[in-house]
Order: sequence, then C-alpha cells, then structure tokens
Amino acid sequence: MNINSRLLKCISILLVCILIMGIVTNIILGNKSQAKAQNTKEYKKGSSMLDDYPGYSSLLDNLLKEHPDWSFTILYTGLDWNTVIKNETTVKHGRNLVQNKSGEWVCSICGNKAYDNGSWRCASAATVSYYMDPRNALNEDYIFQFENLEWKDGTYTTSGVQKILDGTFMDTSTIKYKTSSGATKTISKSYAKVIMEAAEAAGISPYHLASRIVQEQGSTGSSTSSGTYSGYKGYYNFLNVNATGSSSTAIIKNALAYAKKKGWSTPEKAIKGGAEFLADGYISSGQNTLYLQKFDVDDSDGSLYSHQYMQNVSAARSESLNILSTYREIDDDLDMSFNFLIPVYDNMPTSRCPMPGTQSIVTQNIQVTASSLVVYKERSKSSAKLKTLKKNDKILRIEIGSDKVNGYKWDKVVLSDGTKGYVVSGSGYKKISDITNCNISAIAVEPGNVRNGPGTSNTTTLLTLTVGQRVTIIEKGKYNNVDGYSWSRIKLSDGTQGYIVARYLEEITSSGSTSSGKDIVKVVCNGGLTLRKSPGTSSTILGYIDKGEELTRIEKQSSTANGYIWDKVVSDSGKTGYVARGDDDEVFIKPIKGSDDAITPDDLKDNSSGSSTAIKGSGFETSGSNLMCEPDITVSNVKSKASGAVIKNASGKTVTSGNIGTGYTITYNGKTYTAVKLGDTNGDGKVNSGDSLIVKQHVAKVKSITNKYYSEAADVNEDGKINSGDSLIVKQQVANVKDIEL
Repeated sequence: MNINSRLLKCISILLVCILIMGIVTNIILGNKSQAKAQNTKEYKKGSSMLDDYPGYSSLLDNLLKEHPDWSFTILYTGLDWNTVIKNETTVKHGRNLVQNKSGEWVCSICGNKAYDNGSWRCASAATVSYYMDPRNALNEDYIFQFENLEWKDGTYTTSGVQKILDGTFMDTSTIKYKTSSGATKTISKSYAKVIMEAAEAAGISPYHLASRIVQEQGSTGSSTSSGTYSGYKGYYNFLNVNATGSSSTAIIKNALAYAKKKGWSTPEKAIKGGAEFLADGYISSGQNTLYLQKFDVDDSDGSLYSHQYMQNVSAARSESLNILSTYREIDDDLDMSFNFLIPVYDNMPTSRCPMPGTQSIVTQNIQVTASSLVVYKERSKSSAKLKTLKKNDKILRIEIGSDKVNGYKWDKVVLSDGTKGYVVSGSGYKKISDITNCNISAIAVEPGNVRNGPGTSNTTTLLTLTVGQRVTIIEKGKYNNVDGYSWSRIKLSDGTQGYIVARYLEEITSSGSTSSGKDIVKVVCNGGLTLRKSPGTSSTILGYIDKGEELTRIEKQSSTANGYIWDKVVSDSGKTGYVARGDDDEVFIKPIKGSDDAITPDDLKDNSSGSSTAIKGSGFETSGSNLMCEPDITVSNVKSKASGAVIKNASGKTVTSGNIGTGYTITYNGKTYTAVKLGDTNGDGKVNSGDSLIVKQHVAKVKSITNKYYSEAADVNEDGKINSGDSLIVKQQVANVKDIEL
C-alpha cells in the first residue's frame, strides 16, 4: 500500500472516529438537554400545572393580565424547600449576609460576628427564606430578578445603558484612566458604549452588566476601578471578580491580583473581561437570571449552592430595581416581550415567607384581663417575680413568644420604669389600641436607631432613621431614664412603630418648620416630581413623588441645573435626594407654613370625647363632606375615633363591624359624611384585582367610572384625575408592593 493509500485510509478511520464521537456527544448533550427540558415548562394562564405549589398561579395570572406579552417558564428545581434553606444558612455560615441589621434578620449562632468589611452579618434562616421565596417577588417591582439575561437582538440600546449610569462616575462621554506608570490616558468611547460592546460579544444583557457594575462600584467608584491602588497601579476590576477576604484590604488586593493576572490594564479590558466572566461562569452555565446567580439552585453545572455571585442576600432584588427603572424610562407600561424563569420548590410553606421581624417583634399595648398577671425576670416561673399586675392594668409588649421555653411560650413586656420582663403567652391579657399621649410631627436630627421598646438593652433595632426623615411622636415623657436616655414612641408613614432617643428628634412647629431651619414642603406640580440622586434632569432616578405628598426640605437652593433650582429633600420613607422646585417662586413645591396642612391643636384632640364633627385617625380623616380612608380601614377603626357614629352601607343598612366601603355613610354629631376608600372602586370595602381592572379600563377608555364616589376612590393620588399613575398605585397595593396612603 502506497503512502497516499495509507494516508487516505487513516483519514477515513479518523473521520469515522470523529463521526462516532460526534454521535456519542450528541447523544450525551441531547440527553442532558432533554433532562433540562423536562425540568422546565412554559406556564399558561389559568393552568393547573402549579397546583402543588401554593400561591404561584394567582400571582402569575395577575401579571399576565396586566402584561399579556410577558411569558413565564417554570423551573422545577426538584429541591426540598427546607433542605434549600438549610444549605443556604447553617450548612455554611456566611453564605448569605445582611448589612446593618439585627434581631431576627441575623443568624442566632453567628450573632454579631462581623463579615466582609465589618458591617455585614450572617443572615438568619427567616431572612434567607424571605428573599428566596419567589412568591415575594412575583410583582412588577421585583419580577426582573427572574428575567432571562441572555442577549436578545433588538432589545437594548446604548441610551438605555446610559440611564443606568446616570449620576455615577461612569456618566462620561470618554474614559480617562491611569496606566501602571501613573500617566493619564483616554479611551474615545463612553462607558455605556463599552458596556454595550462587551455585552453583545459575551451574549448577555447590557442592562444587567451595567447594573452589576454599579452595584459593585457604587456611584463614585472604588479602589478596584481607580487604577491607583498601591501595588496594583494601572489595573481594574469593575465587577470585583475574586474580591474575597477577611478585611477590606484583602478583598481589594485579591480582586486586583486577579485583574493583573488577566491583563485588565484598562477599564475597557476589565469590563469586557468581566462580561466574559459573567457569561462563562454564570449566564451560559444555567444561572441566567439574577435570582439564580444569587441562589445556586440549578444543577446544570453539576453543583448546588456553592456557585453564587455574591453574599448579599438582597442583591438580586436590589439589582432588579435598577433594571426596572431603565425599562420604565423606555416604556412606562412595560409592554415589551420579556421571558421570566420562575423556580419552584417541593414542600414550600402554604403562605409566602414573611419579612423578618413582622411576626414576633412588636410594639403594642396589652391589658390584663385575669385577676392577676405575674411578670417574671426570665423565661421561667422559677425566676424572680418583677411585679404582679392587677386586672385592667396596661403595659407595653415588645415580643410575642413563638417557641416554648421551660414548658411555656413567653411574651416580653416593659414595665412603667422601663424594666423588661416576661409573661406567659396566650392568656390573662388582651391586645388593645395604642396608648398615646401626643400627636406631634417631628424630623430626625441624627441617624438614630428605632427600637421595638425603650432602652438600648433587651430591645431589637427595627431600622435607622435618615436625617430629615419625618415621623409622628405619639408618646413622650413616659420613659425618661431608661439606659441613660429619655425615649419617645414614634410612628412612621408606613405604620411602623417603635422607640427612639428623644433628643434625636426635632419637633415641627405649626408654621411647618423646625428651629434648625428645615421646613416641610408639599408637591403641587400636577404631574408630581421625580426624586433624583443629584441635581439635574439626567441624574439617576430614585423614585417618584406624587402631587400632594409632603417632604422635608433639608437644603434650599442646593444647586441650579437644566434651568431649575434644586432642593435637597427627604421623603417620609427616609429616601434622600433632589427635586426641582422650579424657580425662586417655587412653582413645583410649596412650604406648608401656616396653611391647613400645619399641625394645629385640633389635630391633637381625641374626637371620641369632643364636640367637633371632624373625624380623624390613623389612615382616615374627613375632607369636606367625605371621609377619606386607606384600604385597611374598618368600622371599628372609625368608631374608635367617633364614638356614637352611625355607619350605614350603600344599601342604607346600619353596620357595626367589617370593612368601611366606598359609598358608606357616617353620621357623627349631626353631620353626615360619605366614605371614600382609596382604591375601592366598587364599594365592597376591599382593594383587589377587580378594582385594579376597573381603574385600568377607565384609563384605557374601555369602561368609564360614572359613580361620583367610586371616581374619587379611583383617584388614589388625589390629583383630580384618573390616569396611569392611579392605575399603577392600585396595582402596587393589590400586589402588596406599596400600600395606598392618605
């Protein structure tokens, strides 16, 4: 056989081998693909495919009703829910972290052990359960943590990426950077352009890439994006790949060592290299959503739980908000074709996992109903008795027992001198309405902690107030020397109650201002205002402020940009940012000053005993001939502030219990009001998907709301018209995303 014949024979054998290997490979890949396909299934509205997974179908159907162009793919993980939570928590402590939290948010085993840069703590099982339960995110605000992050032609724009970068250090038309020698060089591209190029080459969403960089670097950048860090000058790691360690220094050095190894000597190289890392390590390996990158519950790569992009337990949720903001600027109605991959688990709880602290940590008053009630020093009947309460005595309860200790469940209570003790749960007393002694509007002058009870010991921190955040003081002077401080009981705009050191608050006078010069302003612009991260119409959007909403102005005439004067403000929820006031005449916002909005002595009166015809309480108040109500207001709520009032439903029948509905009448001290429950557009006393549909049909001019009171109920932002803004607010109420408030 000549050389050519032998060569041809060898080539033929090689081709056969390659063909066989290809067939085998296809069989293997085909089997793997088939197995994967068996774990996913497209969801159809009204389908019974999720009957074994409580709570999913109704939430998905609501989203499909609002967004028929959306599609949902169900990922059947096949994992037991309790096993998942165990692996995400106690199997490896520190796998999930929370920042600046305490109490039920933090792992009871790790306690105050510091992680990462020192401000992080190991997340509790309750915290991980809350963030991992997909049902808590099946609404417009958080759904984008399930968006498929693979590149889709025609979906993204450079201007869309730019909106994510607005107000950050990457909001530039060119990129200036430092070399290893310290020289300054320029790349003639914007960061937005580089991110678009990087994402397309890697086959991933540029919006995801941009928001991930902002998440990692913050608005001002960090040591891993400066190119000036000692020992690693001229190297960049925008995604903080391999940023691990027990200290800030170690974290930075490990990230930059990785960048040096990869040759990321310019911002462009770092961004494109980081995009490839995201694609190869996550998006192309079964972790193609923010949720799956945070929680590794897909075993496409042969592993579970360990391959998670970051430890921040809320990362997927917070990044999804950045994506949502961009999409809303492109299309406020979100009427685009999105595909969402929704995981389900076996043996999930019947109800959605609650937010930590909402179950057992409380601030509420109780009244003794038994002939006596013993308060013990510890959770044991053999411990010292602090006090024996008599029938009708009233005290503060700050914890509700959930587990038995020494044979009983125990509630933690606070005595009149601030001493904490325990009573046996469940008998001998009842929960009563809040005991208050004032109703004073105030703002925080220091970032003080709000606790569930008075004192720095044996209480739980609920949250930290933002300087300038407005609250209502509902009790003061009762606990004057507990752990060295005087304490005030406050209520936030969302109804949260707690105690804070009294000197951290500054009362607002009847003129709508404080002694330090901060004042309360009301938004009067018909379309509302945009709250931005910095002055200027191109700055990052932090939120939207409806007409009629009040803000604390902490800095007047902070800056002039885009033809407007900008004021620095704080919302009642504690969000700080900038709004355009207009010009010197303040055309978009107005100081309350001495107007009807100012606090007056009448506001502090208890109408249950006075002769006034006005009715006012938490979540309801008279306005003209109407009684305006929030969605959860009941007949009992109103009667607690208007004793003797006669309340009738729309049919004229007297009612003594249940919800107040739009159209109900309330006759009190000779005057009759008609109830307008915001969001209740059919008078059934509830705000649900039916009301959301009614508002949407009215806005779309499909079916008009003709009843006067139903129309007023549909105008939830009270700007005098029913539009898409009202429709969105009602949808958020129905989805438990944001409560409608007066």
